[in-house]
Amino acid sequence: MPQAKELQYLVCEEAPVELIVNGVTLVTFMCTPQDLKDLAMGHLVARGVVSNMDEVYTMAACEDMKKIYVRTGTELEKSQYGLGSVLASSCGSGSHFREEFLAQTPNTSDFSMSMAKLKEHAVTMFREAVMHRDTGGMHCAALADGQEVLAVREDVGRHNALDKVIGKGVFLSADFGRCALLSTGRVATDMALKAVAMGTPIVATRSIPTSMALEIAEKLGITMVGRIASSQPVVYCHGERILLEEEQAS
Repeated sequence: MPQAKELQYLVCEEAPVELIVNGVTLVTFMCTPQDLKDLAMGHLVARGVVSNMDEVYTMAACEDMKKIYVRTGTELEKSQYGLGSVLASSCGSGSHFREEFLAQTPNTSDFSMSMAKLKEHAVTMFREAVMHRDTGGMHCAALADGQEVLAVREDVGRHNALDKVIGKGVFLSADFGRCALLSTGRVATDMALKAVAMGTPIVATRSIPTSMALEIAEKLGITMVGRIASSQPVVYCHGERILLEEEQAS
């Protein structure tokens, strides 16, 4: 009986990468081991471990050793460590959610963007997703202001890609309150929490949000846009920030 022919294809790179903060392993990412400083900074800031990069004294990343070493100005509380937990590329990045979280002050940013510009930013994100074109299996995320895309990052995990682009934005001293976050993946709870933590008023995705992510967005003032690559994107909530062409012209 003839055997099936084996073909050689590129695959999505995934590896365990330890984030070691003040000598203790905070978490082990299952991620694409590139842009590791961005990944670490984005994870630390979005999770609230540090407020900004001024609180990070040193940071060193080694892609070969799959480790990121960070030294902060203050010691972390035990509750902030994940006890060596492993974050799979298919799951969230450890954001903690409690019901009282929804009681905080909603995002009231008056930042707005036309749907045409948001779609333009999405096209730029897709165009710069080199690893996705090579393998067909990567996620990417972008940070964009009203004029241009500030950063694009890729990873096998959608939440890792978002952490990476947030981290790059922190290094660029981006004003997250005047920006949009874009993603190729489903927006689940952890990703909505990252937008809330960064004060980013607009989140757009090629996919859709989950019901819990949408509840968070509705209550905390985040504009959520799905199916951004389609001819008719879906604006789920707080659509006042998304301008139609005729509104922009007036």
